[in-house]
Amino acid sequence: MVQSTFTKQKRALVKAMSWIDKIRAHEVRHITYSAEEQALQEERESYVDYSPEEVVKKITEIIGNVVSEHGARQKSNSRNKGHFAWSGIEAELTVPQLRALQSAHTVFNELVCKLPRRNPRLIPNTTLDGRPAFAHMRKKHEETQSKYVPYEEDHTTRVRTYEEKYQVTTHFTQKIEIDYGLEAATLNTLEEMVEDFGTAIQVAIDQANAKGRENDPLIDQIIRDINQTFVAKLPTAE
Repeated sequence: MVQSTFTKQKRALVKAMSWIDKIRAHEVRHITYSAEEQALQEERESYVDYSPEEVVKKITEIIGNVVSEHGARQKSNSRNKGHFAWSGIEAELTVPQLRALQSAHTVFNELVCKLPRRNPRLIPNTTLDGRPAFAHMRKKHEETQSKYVPYEEDHTTRVRTYEEKYQVTTHFTQKIEIDYGLEAATLNTLEEMVEDFGTAIQVAIDQANAKGRENDPLIDQIIRDINQTFVAKLPTAE
C-alpha cells in the first residue's frame, strides 16, 4: 500500500483543526405564519451549519485516517513498545505510533476546549430538531383595510356611503432560539478523558524508551476504539 507523505498527514490534521472553527452553539430562527397560523416561511438570523456531534465525527474520521497512515509508515522504523492503557483500551505500541496518538491528542484537546456549553439562561419551552429551544411569543401583524358602507341622509331619499376602516390579520412571526450546547457534566468528563489520554500516551512512550524491542500492535483498531469512545460520550438528538 502506498503511504501518504508526512506533509499530507499534517495537512489533514490542519483540516481537522479547521473543522473545530465550524462549531456553533446557538441558532436563531424567525418563522412567519399565515393568518390561519400555518407556517409560511422560515429565516435564520444565525446559523448552525454542523452540529457539535457532526463536527466531532468528521474530526475523528480525519484523525483515524492520519493515525492509520502514520502507524503504517512507522511500522518498520521501530520495535520499541510501551503499554498504552486508557479507558479500557490497551495495546503494546511503538514510540512512532504513540507519537501519532499524540497528534490525535492535540486535536482532541483543542476540540474539547471549543465544544459549546449549554446556555443556563435559556430556559427551553419546546424542542426543535431534537434540541432544547425557547420559542418566543408569536407576533401578530395586521394591516388596515377599508370598506364603504351605504347610509341614507336625513330628510332625503338620497343614498350616500362612508368609508369604514378595520384591521385584518395578515400573518404571524416567531423567534426561536435553539441551544446546541452540551451539559457541563459532559464537557467536564471529556476534558478529564483528554487529560488522561495524554498522560497514558506519555507513560507508554517513557516505558517504550526503556524497553527492548518487540513486535508491532494493531494501531488501526486502537484509533477506532479511541474515536468511538469519544463519540459515545456525546448525546444523541432525538
